[in-house]
Amino acid sequence: MKTYAELKGKESFDWNKFLENPPKYFSNEHFDACDLAEAWVTCACGNLCDIIPRNQIGSPVDEELQRLGIMFHLDIDDGQWQNAKTTLWLIEKRSAEIIFELTK
Repeated sequence: MKTYAELKGKESFDWNKFLENPPKYFSNEHFDACDLAEAWVTCACGNLCDIIPRNQIGSPVDEELQRLGIMFHLDIDDGQWQNAKTTLWLIEKRSAEIIFELTK
């Protein structure tokens, strides 16, 4: 399966790997991550399976997943790396539930 980012012609970004060794707050790497986390195509939700239903701007139709994506963006912006890890785990958990429902 492709990620939504790949479907839209972007490279996948491994947020788990990024969060294993996050950059210094307010560094260029942090700002680059903020840019990625801000866009639905490259955020944590965008690096999930492309079968997850999305609206015209690319945000997940599922309200919980959309809320978690916004939280993840704020965690990255604030340099709250541990919170971002937790939010990413919740995003992956919710998306697995959605994919299960879509493919059963």
